[in-house]
Amino acid sequence: MTAGAGRAARTGARPGWVWALPGGPGCAGHARRVLRDALAKLGVPPGAICDAQLMVSELATNAHQHAGDHGPHELWLYLPGAEPPEPPGTPDAGAAGEVRCAIFDAFAEAALPGYSWTSGDCGRGLSIVRELSGGRWGTRRTRSRLGPSVRGKAVWFAVPGATAAAALR
Repeated sequence: MTAGAGRAARTGARPGWVWALPGGPGCAGHARRVLRDALAKLGVPPGAICDAQLMVSELATNAHQHAGDHGPHELWLYLPGAEPPEPPGTPDAGAAGEVRCAIFDAFAEAALPGYSWTSGDCGRGLSIVRELSGGRWGTRRTRSRLGPSVRGKAVWFAVPGATAAAALR
């Protein structure tokens, strides 16, 4: 199954979908629309789709602002087992039935910004992702999925209200 104009990217028997994101300020809006359509096709409840759209918007905005020209930028929707295992000691095994969304960029050297609820105009986005995902989010060094393989990072979150059973329909 593919959702929207995404390219189905399968690893073993586990489904995953990947979409290229445009550079520039349209990155976040495009990610919101694509994710909304994909999650609706998977039967995710509307409230959970809204939360997921807010989280993907934060991550896509970060990719645009902080990774800028370090493309490609990609949107991923997948089950945790579809990704290569994390290094030992990384809490990324995934909850049973969890569906994840990630934004990939090629700026692998960047560290995640710190959390801030109150300082300045920036820095709250990852706190929003942490809250809406129930703390099920993180980052990993990985490779792009579309076009030539490029090293970078993916920042992911668990999609609230989405389950593997829905994704496997």
